[in-house]
Amino acid sequence: MSISNKDNTLRNARNVGTLSGSKRIGGFIGSRDKIDFAKFTLSGASEFGLTLGRVTGRASARVTLRNSSGAVLENFKSGAKPKTIAASLAAGSYYISVQSLKGNINYNLAALATPATPPVPPVEGLSSAVDIGVLSGTYTNQDFVGTTDPVDFYKFTLNDVANLQARVTSSSANTRVQLIRDGNGNGLVDNDEILASGTNFSSTFLSSATQDLPSGAYFIRVEPSNTSASTVYQLNLVATPFGGNVSPDPGNTLPTARDLGVFSGTLLTKDYVGQLDANDTYKFTLTDIANLQINVKGSSSNTRIQLIRDINSNGLIDNDEALASDSNTSSTFLSSITQDVPSGAYFIKVETSNTSNSSLYELNLVATPFGGNVSPDPGNTLPTARDIGVLSGTFSAKEHVGIIDSDDFYKFTLNNAATLQARVTATSTNTRIDLIRDTNGNGLIDNNEVVESDTNSSTTFLSNITEDLQAGTYFVRVRPQTTRRSTNYTLSLTV
Repeated sequence: MSISNKDNTLRNARNVGTLSGSKRIGGFIGSRDKIDFAKFTLSGASEFGLTLGRVTGRASARVTLRNSSGAVLENFKSGAKPKTIAASLAAGSYYISVQSLKGNINYNLAALATPATPPVPPVEGLSSAVDIGVLSGTYTNQDFVGTTDPVDFYKFTLNDVANLQARVTSSSANTRVQLIRDGNGNGLVDNDEILASGTNFSSTFLSSATQDLPSGAYFIRVEPSNTSASTVYQLNLVATPFGGNVSPDPGNTLPTARDLGVFSGTLLTKDYVGQLDANDTYKFTLTDIANLQINVKGSSSNTRIQLIRDINSNGLIDNDEALASDSNTSSTFLSSITQDVPSGAYFIKVETSNTSNSSLYELNLVATPFGGNVSPDPGNTLPTARDIGVLSGTFSAKEHVGIIDSDDFYKFTLNNAATLQARVTATSTNTRIDLIRDTNGNGLIDNNEVVESDTNSSTTFLSNITEDLQAGTYFVRVRPQTTRRSTNYTLSLTV
């Protein structure tokens, strides 16, 4: 500022430029120059200070800080002690005026601008969450989120697998609601711990999230969808238990599968698979050949099921060990497998068809024994055939052929010429039967040694051979008509 009348208005204010750090602004006011104006600019939010030293004698002045429109923000009157203005200012233009109230003053103002320290955002910690306790049914609460309270956390516990519905209805601004599982227990919300999120930008001010969940502890976060907005809101949580009855929880691998033990009859079990539990594996043992029916009904997402036989006992699912599988992509959320199997240990694996989805599910397992009575198990070659001995009258057997046991051989002897009737009735797929005579005794089936064959392609699943035979030793082979198919069957040999 100078001792002149050029800077006596806002329009003609002396421009001291961008203020960064400290700056001295001096000048004269008195009877010949009543007021001086100076303009300065802040490039960013700043902490601003303006100080006038003590004014002695009878002279006095008023110092004013104004915004870009000239409106007064702060002011003080000079005195025997230094006077100061302190303000937090946003980026922009501002004015300082020094006005003479009495006498003449040579003034010297000290202006200081330092970048404002950005506010430290609140740590999104979970330790301050309102603990609802065990949630079963409905919980309702009203509260506020906004500029003075940016986020609210709620904690709840589920004692059962359940479906959760979280709804936030606000009064004046849109909100965001998030469902969180603190998987690593660090008390913070990590990126992979947000299970579901809902943000609504319409005038209804309703945000919601729906998720199937296993038992455990969870958090709900409520915050405005815009950080500058504030609103009163109502939170509604509804937990619908699914009635899970699996204990201990099925593991995710063959070695950690839940062992059902020797199984016959029906099992109904309910559990969860999805983001928090990739798959459930069950193990069971059959002491008889049987028909298996496996149905898995998801509540909110399609599932994939596999029937597995760990043939090499390495605890892994190798390529040829998944006997059957099904993935359902319709709105029924039902996957099913029907399979004939021999006795032994098996596994069922349940998972969602999409790894990002979660679902509660109901598993229904039915094992219907077939009454197998063949011991020892018929071999897969002529030398290992089950030897019936001398066939006289009728021999009957119930057995299985298919993916695990490709074919069965039976050996019998006729002491006299006779008419043989061989019948195989299968339960789920067509079979092929061969009548064989190993004329050269080499233990192999040569081209001219298949006496008769029959393959039935009808829905009766019946294969039949009737043949007049001389005395001697013969073999009957039973196998599926189509590879990768399995069936239980009843064999009848009559002479």
